[in-house]
Formats: sequence, C-alpha cells, structure tokens
Amino acid sequence: MPTIEQRFAQAFQLHQSGRLAEAETLYRGILHESPKHSESLHLLGVLASQTGHYPAAEELIRQALAISGPNSVYLSNLASVYLSLGRLEETAKQARASLQLNPNNSSAHKHLGAALRRQGRLSEAEAAYRQAIQIKPTDGDAWYSLGAILDRQGKLQEAKTHLQEAIRLSPNNAQAHNDLGSVFLALGDYDPAAVHLREAIRLKPDLPYAHTNLGLTYRDPHEIGEAERCFREAVRLDPKSVVCRNNLADNLKLQCRIGEAVAEYRESLRLEPRNVIALAGLSKLAAEGYRDLTTEEAKAVGEVAVDQRLSADDRSRMFFALAATCDRAGHYADAFEYCRRANDLRREIDRCAGIVYEPATFASLIDRLIVSFSPQYFARVRGFGTNSDLPIFVLGVMRSGTTLVEQILASHPQVYGAGELYDMARLIGGLSARLQTKMEFPECVSLLDQATAQAVAGEYIQSLRELSRDAVRVVDKMPTNYFWLGLIATMFPKARIIHCRRDPADTCLSCYFQDFASPHPYTSDLQHMGHYYRQYERLMAHWSMVLPMQVFELRYEDLTNDQEIVSRRLVEFCGLSWDDRCLRFNENKRVVRTASSLQVRRPMYTSSVGRWKQYEPFLGPLLDELRLSGVIRG
Repeated sequence: MPTIEQRFAQAFQLHQSGRLAEAETLYRGILHESPKHSESLHLLGVLASQTGHYPAAEELIRQALAISGPNSVYLSNLASVYLSLGRLEETAKQARASLQLNPNNSSAHKHLGAALRRQGRLSEAEAAYRQAIQIKPTDGDAWYSLGAILDRQGKLQEAKTHLQEAIRLSPNNAQAHNDLGSVFLALGDYDPAAVHLREAIRLKPDLPYAHTNLGLTYRDPHEIGEAERCFREAVRLDPKSVVCRNNLADNLKLQCRIGEAVAEYRESLRLEPRNVIALAGLSKLAAEGYRDLTTEEAKAVGEVAVDQRLSADDRSRMFFALAATCDRAGHYADAFEYCRRANDLRREIDRCAGIVYEPATFASLIDRLIVSFSPQYFARVRGFGTNSDLPIFVLGVMRSGTTLVEQILASHPQVYGAGELYDMARLIGGLSARLQTKMEFPECVSLLDQATAQAVAGEYIQSLRELSRDAVRVVDKMPTNYFWLGLIATMFPKARIIHCRRDPADTCLSCYFQDFASPHPYTSDLQHMGHYYRQYERLMAHWSMVLPMQVFELRYEDLTNDQEIVSRRLVEFCGLSWDDRCLRFNENKRVVRTASSLQVRRPMYTSSVGRWKQYEPFLGPLLDELRLSGVIRG
C-alpha cells in the first residue's frame, strides 16, 4: 500500500491538474488516517476556497496553522480566503504576517495589494504590487493589477505600459484588454482602444464594460448608431450598471432623443440615487430648457455638491449644475456663488494634476508667435501651400459661437461638419522632427521648406477626405486653431477661415460657467480668463495685419440679430450657393460633441446677448483685465 507521502504527492498532482474531486478524496483519506497531516489540511482548505466554500477553507487552513505553527504559504492562502470573503483588514493582517516570515512571497504581496486597493489606499497598494513584480516579473496578474491601480490614479502612460506587459504575459486576459482599451480611450487614442476592446469581447463576450467602452470609441457622427448598439448590449448584460446606463443616456442625448435619455438617467438614479453622471445629465437638460428637475433630483444635486466624502471632481460637477439651474431661474447671486465654488474645486483638481495657467508663459508664447510669423516669413513662404479649397476653419475663443457657425454650415448639403479636430495641433507637434531641428514650434518655421509644407498639408487634406469623400467643404471647428493661423495660411492659402467673435465679457463669463470635459485651467479664475482673452486679442490683431488671406469675422450678436443676412454672407464667403436648410440648422440631426450640443438643437435666440450684465457686481477681476487693453471700456 502506498505511504501517506506517496498518496499526498498523488493528490497534489491531481490538484494541480484541476482534478479537484479526486484530489479531495485522497486528501480526506490521508486525514482520516492522520488527522494532523497539516499539508493535507492546508491544501484541502485551498481546494475549498477554489470551489467557493470559503468558511470551510478558513477553518481548514487555521487547523493546519495550529498544527504546523507560523507558515508563510499557509498565511498567504488564508489571506486569499479573507479577500474572497471581503474581510479586508484580516486579509492585510494575514498577508503581512506571511511577509514577516518570507518577504519574497509574491502571492502575499498581491493579496496585500488587493486588500489595500479595495480600501482605496492606492499608493500603498501600488507599492505592494511593485514588490510582487520585482519578486516574480513573469506574473501577468500582478502587472495587470498594478496597471489598473495606476489607471485609477490617473497615471495613464504608466498604466498603459503595465497593462501592455500584462497582456504580453497573459494574452487571454480579457479584463486586461478592456482596461488597456479604457486607458487608450482616456488618452484619446481611439483606434488602439477599439482593437483591445474588440479582443476583450472576443475573449469574453459577456463583459459589459468592454461593450460600453467600445461604444465610446465611435466618434464619427455616422457611427452613433453603432455606439448605441454597444451601449444597449452593455445594459442588457448588466442592467444594474449605472456606468452602462449613463453611457446609453449620454448617447441618446447626443441624438436629441430627450425622452429616452431622461428615462435612462432616471433608471440610473433609481439604481444609485446620488450618481453624479445621471444628475449632471438631467441638470444639463434642465439648464437648456428641455425639462425641469424634480424635487428629488434637485435635492440630490445639492446634497452631493456639499458631501465632503465625495471627490472634488464630483462636487465640482454638481456645483456647476446648481449654478446653471439658478442662472435659468434668474437667481444670479446664488448662481455665481455656486459657479465660484465649482471653479475653486476645478482649479485645485487641475493643480494636483500639474495643470496650471501661467500668465507670463502664455504671454511669452504669443510673443514668440508674433515674432516667428512676421511679414518677412510670409514673403518667404509665398506659394508653399496646397491648392485645395476643401477646409473651412472655424475658430475663436471657446463659447464665442463656433459650434453654432459650424452647425449652420453643416446644414448645407455640400458641407461636412467634422467637429473639433486635433489634426493641426498633432501635425504642428511633429514639425520640428520633420524639419530635423531641435528648435521648437514656432521658431522652427524659419526652416520650413515647400516640400515639408506641402507634405503636412497633404496629410491634413487626406484626413479630411477620410471623413467625407463627397463634401465640397469640410469644417474643422477646433476653436484654438487660431494659434496656428500662420501655418494654416501658409499651407492652405485657399482655405476659408471664419473667426467667431462675441462680446468679450459674455464669452469669458460663459467659459467660467462651463463645466468643460477637458482641462482649460484659465477658465477657472476670472483674472486668468481676462488675461487669456487679452493675449488672444493681441494675437488676432497681429494676424489681421500679416495674414496674406481674407478672414471672415462673424460676430455672434450680428448673427442672432439678423440670422438670414449673416448666414447668407457666411455661405457666400465659403464659395457655396445658398440653401435654405442653413436657416433651419436646428433641424440638423448630426451629432455635436461640444458643450453647445443641446443649444444648436434650438432655433436662433438672443437671450445670451449681454448676459454678463446680470453678473457685473461679481466680475471685477475679469473686467479689470479686459479694460487693461481696451477690450471693454468703462
């Protein structure tokens, strides 16, 4: 008859090969003969944990420890059991006890990291997982967990690196593919995001977050139906997920399907009454006049805004929502106070992320642009550009009417509205490398040659053609393209440039009240907002003197006061015949992804003109800055 050790070795082999029932029979046979066989007790406990019998697993491993005395492996596996039971303090305690006996137990470091992560102690969890990887660099699970923690901390580039390594080590980890796709999304890299999210779905078709994240990769207006399909599949897979429902609601709101969007937001609130995304979505619809907040919704917004246990980002969003609600109701003092508190929080969030507005640095950039794009520069580069008249650039300070102008043009059957494209900024960011110089932009334009200018222009035109094969004109509505007007004029001498202007105080106040999706640090401080606007005016004054092409200046107030005359001039400037659909821009169902997406669904209105006067008593720092250069008077 085989000895106990021989039977134990056979049981262990069966256990490792996944034949759990046979292994269990042998372990129990050994314990019947030798009740104090600690290794069999321990592994029978591990087996119980693997099959979900956690209380039994705890008891068995504790019995093993009572017999064997302190044992790093046993303690680590006990920590794993407590982790499965959600007993996080005990998990950490047993993992630390294991590590005292053997600091090189990588599993104990992972269990400790998992407990700390679930307690929200991310920095400590990060350190634990780094130790696990240092001990066992081939552990794909540890790389994945560390990548997920780095993602939660906003360390996106590091997260990307660690998740990529996790996938290299464990290519069938669907969750790692999903999380890497999510990181690429946050970085704005939609193509690689989609690749990893589709792989996550292939590996695990019932992973709801992979479907909802894949929906977020569809940015083209023509793909909004495909995005909706992804969001609906995510909700089908996990009807109780507020994230999936909120993404579906946001998608429906973009399509102006207000009733359906409200229904999804409300279901999301039923599942989680204080979830910020749904409250912000409903508040946005209320601020734009599509509905009123219910008493319960308004109460929830107010409670979340002052709940110190919530993140600064969540509270900031709710204060912006309260500001918009009070503004619509005409309670201007309350609206401004809520807006001030929202921006104070937003400024601190940006500061912690290393995003700050430095007036001297920004003014220096404007100086450098003015020096680099001199009359002599334009004389040198005359004739460098492409003959294409495809692009229309709609630009200006944010909240100056750029979305409205694009919507009018995109309602013309020969025009494609591409929205806010990052192509110009990306191409300019690579200009120094193309020119093989260490000089940065804008100084590097002194080396610009015709071949490089036409190559860059050709790439941009190609990217527009990929968006629309048939359009006569394509609108790039990135407001900050005004920075690049010198190069735009060089590369696209036949392009149409629309410069949107609006009352400076109205423009700046609207920026201050807007909860932007991406950081714009100057908008959260009135004095900084005024300084930024003055520098913009200074640069535009320079462009008006040196650009070798016409710029169409469109004033928001003129457009709202005499819609048809200004719209006809706009369309004529773009070299197009008139089409009455440009007057019915609000009927255009194209997807608009900017802060004005709901506003352009309404007919032309004038209620935003002179809005700043309602807030004049609170705008001292802004108005003082604007007066410095005569942008406003009085």
